[in-house]
Amino acid sequence: MSTELVTVILFGGLICLLTLGVPVVFALASISIFVAYILGGANDLFIVATTTYRQITEYSLMSIPLFLLMGNFLLHSGISDRLFKALNYWLTGVRGGLAIVSVGVCVALAMCGGFGPGILMMGLIAVPAMLKSGYDKSLALGSVMAGGVLGAIIPPSIIMIVFAFITRLSIGRLFFGGAIPGFITASLYIFYISIRCYFQPQLAPRVAEDVTWKLRMISLKEIILPAMLIFMVLGAIFFGVATPSEAAGVGASGAFLICIIYRSFTRKVLLDSCLETMKISGMALWILVAATLFGVVYTMAGAQTLVMEIVESLQVNRWFILIAMQVILLVFGAFMDDYAVITICAPIFLPIARHLGFDPIWFGVLIVIMVQVGTLTPPIGVTVFALAGMSNVPMYT
Repeated sequence: MSTELVTVILFGGLICLLTLGVPVVFALASISIFVAYILGGANDLFIVATTTYRQITEYSLMSIPLFLLMGNFLLHSGISDRLFKALNYWLTGVRGGLAIVSVGVCVALAMCGGFGPGILMMGLIAVPAMLKSGYDKSLALGSVMAGGVLGAIIPPSIIMIVFAFITRLSIGRLFFGGAIPGFITASLYIFYISIRCYFQPQLAPRVAEDVTWKLRMISLKEIILPAMLIFMVLGAIFFGVATPSEAAGVGASGAFLICIIYRSFTRKVLLDSCLETMKISGMALWILVAATLFGVVYTMAGAQTLVMEIVESLQVNRWFILIAMQVILLVFGAFMDDYAVITICAPIFLPIARHLGFDPIWFGVLIVIMVQVGTLTPPIGVTVFALAGMSNVPMYT
């Protein structure tokens, strides 16, 4: 069977299954198994199975459940409430202060465990507070949505770990590559909120509270331990002191101790943290299994070589191809879950980017950012739906 026909079956079958509403994981796995079977029968299926098993049992994947456990312990210790209260004390009286606080807390929560809990927690804490204070709905919801997706960019990001595993890139380098644009983006959000509220004061009434400096300093004491833990974990990764898995283990243990110190550790906290960790870890594992299957079959069938030949035959500037890939990611991100987009596009787009001479770490960060922009983009916008449902605010807002 020709490479061209196999490639058409692989991508055509995947598109048909996704159009029929089959979950991405099952669509990827089923079409990969089918193509592997028609290529070489049971022998190729055995090769695909052993290769997949060998890759998904790698030590580096331990960082996913450990980072998740760290984040869940910190969240259940009440860090989101403490952060919101502390930052609000320091920015009280500043126009747009609650929106700025929301972005800041989302950044801090992103650094807690890498699974982007900012939208969930801020949707429950910050949005009601802003609406009660008379903030414009678009500003209140927009600041939370924009800040919430930073959890996928700022380390430790679970979606970056998934991307690194699929593409065989360094997790630490990808984390470092995402940190700088993540913090720059957060700073630009804060700058935009400040400028817009200055010129349109009706969007965010000034909320002044009688807060003493003593109360502000006390509020900082409430968040000092989580802050030390976060910077210790990320510092160990960035400076090469520990691998991401080792740093995640230290982070999970430290978060457990913080729960005890804050006297927020109960049986319910332990069960909820472990169950939430298992749910997300299980989802990530199935995604990785399907992505590995697809990647192995994609290479085995010769589809990767065929795609490269097609790209070379286009005879266009490499930046045009880069922009085209970003547009595809934006469109997919508007209609699909971010993990699904990464799983499908990463093994296809990264080899093309490498072939065109783009740095793989830079391109990987660009993929993650563009997919997150897609989740905020109409007509679907997964993030928009999630926040609208939590806040009981109409979609058109």
